Amino acid sequence: MAARQHAPTGDHGGSWDDTLSEHRQRQAEHIAASAMAIIARDGVSALTMSAIADEAGISRQTLYKYFPDVDAVLLGMTRLSEGMESDLAERAERAEDATAGLLVFVEASLAAAAAGHPSPTALASTLPPEARASLQAHVDRAEALVVRLMRRGLEDGSFRSDLDPELDGRLVYGMVMAAHDLADRTPVDARRLAEHVARSVLRVVAKKPS
Repeated sequence: MAARQHAPTGDHGGSWDDTLSEHRQRQAEHIAASAMAIIARDGVSALTMSAIADEAGISRQTLYKYFPDVDAVLLGMTRLSEGMESDLAERAERAEDATAGLLVFVEASLAAAAAGHPSPTALASTLPPEARASLQAHVDRAEALVVRLMRRGLEDGSFRSDLDPELDGRLVYGMVMAAHDLADRTPVDARRLAEHVARSVLRVVAKKPS
């Protein structure tokens, strides 16, 4: 008689559960990224559970194990954006100075536009309430990052002394998001756009030659 096999127990159980949890997280992120790809290519109106499953290379039955409907997938997209945002904030604040940090923010934001990720402005009107609130929290944190970088530049003397970190930080954030919207609506060379926006941002913050 074959020996009965038991589920992992003891200390191994936690590792087993962690592995399953990590797999589910990766799969959920893959599904959310697939939904982003559909929106970038075909618009939000093309986002159906069948289309998401096809894009992700999974069955609809598997998709429903992760997300019950399209609204839940959209919420998953905003949460995926949070992870990207955390990585961006870490890189920007680790930069050698505030100017370099701002350029990290500009380049990453417009790289997302080049990859077809819709801007927060374009996405907000299509989201269900919970996802819209999650997206707004993402916007608030991104604005706060730019404000912190503006304060850093004032403190180390690399930015103009007459800057208002709160006001000018939000204006710079709005400038970058406007460029993202432009990239969404108009065929434009992504690298050229990023370089132009970076120059515009530096004109706002840089100290005038004495």
